[in-house]
Amino acid sequence: MGHLDARTTTTRRLRRSMALAACTALLGLTACGAGDEAGTGDDGAQEPATATEEQSGDEQPSDDAGSGDDAGDESADEAGDGERAGEQEEGDPGAAGERTRILLVTDLGIDETSGDGAPTLADDDLAALLAAPFGGTAECADELVVERGQSAGCVGPTSPDDTAPTQEWVANTVAVPHEDGLESGYRVAVLFSTGTELPEEASELTQENVMLTGLGQGSMFGAEPLGAEEVAEATLQTLTSENAYVPVAGMADWSEVTCEDGLDFEKFGTTDCTAATAEGDSWQLHVAPGAFAAGDQGLLVGIGSPTDV
Repeated sequence: MGHLDARTTTTRRLRRSMALAACTALLGLTACGAGDEAGTGDDGAQEPATATEEQSGDEQPSDDAGSGDDAGDESADEAGDGERAGEQEEGDPGAAGERTRILLVTDLGIDETSGDGAPTLADDDLAALLAAPFGGTAECADELVVERGQSAGCVGPTSPDDTAPTQEWVANTVAVPHEDGLESGYRVAVLFSTGTELPEEASELTQENVMLTGLGQGSMFGAEPLGAEEVAEATLQTLTSENAYVPVAGMADWSEVTCEDGLDFEKFGTTDCTAATAEGDSWQLHVAPGAFAAGDQGLLVGIGSPTDV
């Protein structure tokens, strides 16, 4: 019996050893299988996948991981949009993502020669001038003294569409050529531009010796930045057109325009040009991109005096 018990014990121990070896082999195979899926390097060591590597074969990122990445990207985009919106709200010269729009009003409906001192436009009258092209309503905070260098803030539409949001505008008193000619002085007018103030880069348009005119040249004009020669050609067309906002074609025999630089319609500022006449006179010009409220893109041209050249 003693020998039988010893053999039985030995047999049990042998079976346990074989079972343990089998389990160890199975665990090793499982580990190798996991390593094969991840991929191995040249030296047999496991290499971690990187975000810049291309996915190949049947290996695809999990849906859960992709959703997490997309959510992160969306959060980053929303944060960026919020920052950009905040930047545009502070001192933005125009509506977010839009060019500065302008409206030149030459018929103010007032008698400039009556009374003492400069005439004024009441806030309601100024608002009516702004709203008229859009068929809507507007509000202005203050009256406007009709004297060059004066301004007033307003809020009004930028589109005939009633559902379009309103926009801040600033009204500046400016000068336009007198009907009797450039040498006969000027008339006062109002230049509305989107934003809370006229950009410093366009301040030459309100200078004491500058008179404004302009011309729309189509909705696609200025879609891309214009070179100096293109600005010169369009400026000459403005000076010689009978359809200009204030026609000056008959006030001089305009023959040539040269400009120092081109214009980018994304920025409301002026470039300096010189207009020559057949009589040999030269006129200093300050030319700005005109995103007119009527929908046309064109040029706003400030005409200086011959003595400026």
